[in-house]
Amino acid sequence: MRPTQKDIAVAAGVSQTAVSLVLNKNETPSVPDATRARILKVATELGYQPNHPARMLRSARTMTLACVIPDITNPFYPGLVRGVQSVATPAGYDVLIFDTDGHAEGEARAIKWLLQGRADGVVATFLQLRVPDIAVLASKGIPVVRLESHHKPHGPLAIDSVYIDNVEAAAAMTRYLIARGHRRIAMIKAEFGRPSERRALGYSRVMQEAGLAPDIVTDKAYSEESGARAMQRLLGRPGERPTAVFGASDVLALGAMEAARNAGLTIPDDIAIAGFDDIPVAKLLGLTTVRQPEFDLGALAATTLVERLQPGGMAAPGRSQELKFEIMTRASA
Repeated sequence: MRPTQKDIAVAAGVSQTAVSLVLNKNETPSVPDATRARILKVATELGYQPNHPARMLRSARTMTLACVIPDITNPFYPGLVRGVQSVATPAGYDVLIFDTDGHAEGEARAIKWLLQGRADGVVATFLQLRVPDIAVLASKGIPVVRLESHHKPHGPLAIDSVYIDNVEAAAAMTRYLIARGHRRIAMIKAEFGRPSERRALGYSRVMQEAGLAPDIVTDKAYSEESGARAMQRLLGRPGERPTAVFGASDVLALGAMEAARNAGLTIPDDIAIAGFDDIPVAKLLGLTTVRQPEFDLGALAATTLVERLQPGGMAAPGRSQELKFEIMTRASA
């Protein structure tokens, strides 16, 4: 027989109410810390596992959080999901992943899926949908935390966001390349999504402030293939080639590195390359890049969701919370 909360109460010498409060993550001064610790110790010793179906019926919740992301193969997003899990699991929530491929149709399907009651709250990277498109979730009591590219003003709904300042991060990387003596600096970006737009804006501003001409090449997606194609176009143009290339994501930069080496160029002697994200392989390959704290972004987003799911937690307005970026200087630039 699987142990019950009543069994734990008998073994710990406490009331079943106290056991329920502790095991259901209810922080209350009515259960002293010593008693809480004893209950958790006995639960572990007895091998207690919560009855999720019963808990769902009592609370009318799924005890699940969703991560809506544009591309599970992009190495940035597993770190984000791990950050969400680091908070969700201790709070008693499981985590589901919904991959939209970054398309409006996929993001719309994610909204419909969430409205079917598949998750209690969602951490989402929406590249196509705007606030009016996702407001229906908040209006139905489903909290939303967006991974954004810049500060979002507090709105009338309880829709939150976490972000780094993508404009300033790209500007800082461009300043770094200029300080290294580069004047012909090109940027490779994807054709869709606000992050690409914000990063291109930061790059262009600094180039213009320095009296230099922005040089942006756009390809289809955040992928190594797109980065390689864009670099091939840059290298195939007549005239002087760039001395540095700034990829709007690490995967774009890695594709650019491959294309440059295939063209017989050495990095950074012939051409310097920088990226954005600091995915795990970036350090291994010596890629200079902007570090986004993806794990911390996921953890902060999940913490916000759990707070929203507490009684009274859906009160407006939404919050926009910033984390800091870092320039990681390595051999590629």
